[in-house]
Amino acid sequence: MSTPGPVTSIEVRGTDTRIAIGPNWYRIAPATGTLSTAQAPGFAAVPSGGLSDGRVASSDGAIARAWLADPTDRYRHGVLGDAIEAGSLVIERRDGRIGVVTAGANAVFEDLLPRIASLDGVDRIVVVKSYLQRGSALAIIDAGSMKIIAETPPIGHAHAWLNPAGIADFDGDGTTDIAFVRQPHVVGLLQLWSWQDRQLRKVAEVPDASNHFIGSKALGMSWTADFDADGHPDLAVPSLDRRSLRLIAFVPKVRDIARIPLPARIATNIGSTGIGRHPGLIAGLEDGRLVIIRE
Repeated sequence: MSTPGPVTSIEVRGTDTRIAIGPNWYRIAPATGTLSTAQAPGFAAVPSGGLSDGRVASSDGAIARAWLADPTDRYRHGVLGDAIEAGSLVIERRDGRIGVVTAGANAVFEDLLPRIASLDGVDRIVVVKSYLQRGSALAIIDAGSMKIIAETPPIGHAHAWLNPAGIADFDGDGTTDIAFVRQPHVVGLLQLWSWQDRQLRKVAEVPDASNHFIGSKALGMSWTADFDADGHPDLAVPSLDRRSLRLIAFVPKVRDIARIPLPARIATNIGSTGIGRHPGLIAGLEDGRLVIIRE
């Protein structure tokens, strides 16, 4: 799609997708499918002591807000653009109770935005925890006990990271699944973990996937939607080289609904056009172009 300049960022809040082109912000106009000017996306200020480049997560449920805090340089990986990570996570409940969950002296939270998700009908926090010597794990935090209640096994060595890609019942078994890409820069293994009986159980693996590049703060390089109209959510995620976009279904088995070649590597978050019953996807490419993918 023709734009008045290079696309530098795409930000998504709920169903609202906004596009940074040069110094200005735009959205796709639903009525015409063309760009219209928009306000810059507003983000809540990170409270004192929070991670300076982090984001505050919020919801209408039991967890009002959550954010990463206690900046530390004890894990000098720098995959998110600097060597500062979070030593703790702050949870503010709807009832006014505030708690702090620490990563521990041998770990950090290597993330920017805690994800508030309903697991078994209970709002919990999903976040990336990285051990200094064993690399990253996916951690589930309970906002009642203010404790980590489950983790995937760490990848196994330092500076090996994972990035969450989606949270939904992808495989249609009635339980919530969490998808992440293990080592999206060098391995690119998409894994699906099911939340069952307060435990995480791996139920699927898909090679050749990525949802991040080194140094980027764009962690939303994926999209969840029912792309094949079968009533089950599917996942859009780039290939490992980020030169194609894969639409992956997990019902009745793991399969590609489509694999769409791109003219350049994806370099931003993925957003939605919001047009029609099956809205298209948009992404910024490394050469500054905006790509729109429609049914």
